[in-house]
Amino acid sequence: MLFSWKANQSTNFSKFNKNNEDLVKELKYEGITDNNILLAIKKVPRKFFVEQQFFPRVYQNIALPIGCEQTTSQPYVVAYMISCLKLTNTKNVLEIGTGTGYQTAILSHLCKYVCTIEIQSKLIDEAKKNIKKLNLKNITFKLGNGAKGWKDKVLFDAIIVSAASKKIPSKLLENLKNGGRLIMPKKDPLENQRLLLIKKNNENYLKKELLSVKFVPLLNDKVE
Repeated sequence: MLFSWKANQSTNFSKFNKNNEDLVKELKYEGITDNNILLAIKKVPRKFFVEQQFFPRVYQNIALPIGCEQTTSQPYVVAYMISCLKLTNTKNVLEIGTGTGYQTAILSHLCKYVCTIEIQSKLIDEAKKNIKKLNLKNITFKLGNGAKGWKDKVLFDAIIVSAASKKIPSKLLENLKNGGRLIMPKKDPLENQRLLLIKKNNENYLKKELLSVKFVPLLNDKVE
């Protein structure tokens, strides 16, 4: 989705972007410095993941509709959230909210394996087609409620949630390895949202609030 405080600046700056190289230059300008993340974004053509009517805006640093009342996130948000996870090519990642697969594809270039959950069957079918076009092999898809996590006793080095919730689903915390990181947008009682970074330290969870954001809600998240 979108960082609210960057909305006008990003829209004005990025309306001139013509391709992924222009988008990467903008992300550098906005403060994304991890070269591995920038290279991964450069490798993933964003136009594969949106409808043709949005092609004129596909390389702008904005969120775009993908159907089912969902969006593919603003590229800056994708890059920023991934950077907080400190990924390496030895790590396994759980993604909640596949959408049409844009963030999934970027993650696949940055870690050993990606497991991704999407609640909308139409979107996950689109994501599978899009990922196949890019010949990415280290991704496993699951149709279901992301708030319920992956499977019992399956642990991940990092978890990224692309939808907002008032609480942190306990099943996701159970899926997190010791030393692992989880990032997600969390709603407060007034429905404002901030990114929350959680680090697991044995039985403790260290929480840090980051920046204000605006994401679609996590669907069917009323689970413990």
